[in-house]
Amino acid sequence: MRIRRFSPSDAAAVTDLFYRSVHELCAGEYTPVQLDAWAPSAIDPVSWTERLLDTYTLVSEDEGKIIGFGNLDGHYVDRLFVSPQYAGKGVGKTILLALESKTQDYATVYASDTAKRFFERQGYRTIRENTVVRFSVSLRNWYMRKEL
Repeated sequence: MRIRRFSPSDAAAVTDLFYRSVHELCAGEYTPVQLDAWAPSAIDPVSWTERLLDTYTLVSEDEGKIIGFGNLDGHYVDRLFVSPQYAGKGVGKTILLALESKTQDYATVYASDTAKRFFERQGYRTIRENTVVRFSVSLRNWYMRKEL
């Protein structure tokens, strides 16, 4: 496994990984309507590329294939997703540790119901429950913080 900075040429692989990760790993906690609102089938790679280039974004590769990615905006872990085939194998933890190393004092995240347990195991504590609305669909998540 190799971690490196995100490149615009990664956009298609990253958006595909995001879609698969949400729809496969989060299906137990969210309805199909919620999953489609969170990760629609038509994701704009241009806007994603702009956002990921504006933040500290890392991708994880295995034999040249992107298997995870995450980005940090200041103290905020904006995204952290792993390919379903690599879930539970340390990819997310490795990316998160690399992101946390770029901030000081603390890190925050809005974690999905699915990711909440992962972030708790990494030392994050829940501050409050939160609701985000995407395409008129409500999704619950959790605002969490870790002191570094």
